[in-house]
Amino acid sequence: MKARHIRTLLIAAAALAAWELIVRSGLVSPIILAAPSDVFLAAKKDGAVFLRAFLITVTEIGVAIVIAWTLGILFGLIVGSSYLMAAATAPVLSSIFAIPLIILYPLLMAWLGVGPLSKVVFGVLAGFFPIALTTIDGVRAVDRGYLTFARSIGATRLATNTLIVFPLALPAIVSGLRIGTGLVVIGVIVTEMLASLGGLGYVISYHRSLFDTGHVYFGMALALLIALGVNAALTRLDRRIGHWRLRQHAECDS
Repeated sequence: MKARHIRTLLIAAAALAAWELIVRSGLVSPIILAAPSDVFLAAKKDGAVFLRAFLITVTEIGVAIVIAWTLGILFGLIVGSSYLMAAATAPVLSSIFAIPLIILYPLLMAWLGVGPLSKVVFGVLAGFFPIALTTIDGVRAVDRGYLTFARSIGATRLATNTLIVFPLALPAIVSGLRIGTGLVVIGVIVTEMLASLGGLGYVISYHRSLFDTGHVYFGMALALLIALGVNAALTRLDRRIGHWRLRQHAECDS
């Protein structure tokens, strides 16, 4: 094992020991801060319950991400390809995005119930707007000379968007995906906490009402794990896109 890894493990162990000592010594109320041992006991006692909730939340987030990505990118490409549509639509989207969407959840709950569907729809709404806006900006930033060249050689609109506009707008699109995906994760978990029949948010909210702080912190750790996993996947996607763009430039230069 490398010295850097050993040093990291020692720092983590010291931090956990200090955390445990602070709680056990009474410096912080256990209702506010759970000791690491309490989190471990919560995982040991109700790990299966949290695992089921974790799978429900991951499924809801995954479905919402796929839909939000698809709708946001397609909408942004279509609207961004027209100056008039972009000029008319972008301010409206920006205004809606500025509104806290959580105020819409009671309506979604009334229309769609408290099951997974309302969480997925809310997650899609939370992620759609930043993805669509950044895609529109990315498309509008593409040099018009490329589009003129595509029209001069008889390329169809579909071919132009697929082979020219989309690749050139990718950096802006990926930045929107980062923002939108983070909002999807937050939106799903928060709505689970407000009203739900399952999922991590529901379990966290349930144990919070019982002052089971160890269970709450264990649920928070699982939610953080989802966020870290999503961020790692987006970082990998960003690197792959960067490598692909470098290969494309190298091929063009050759």
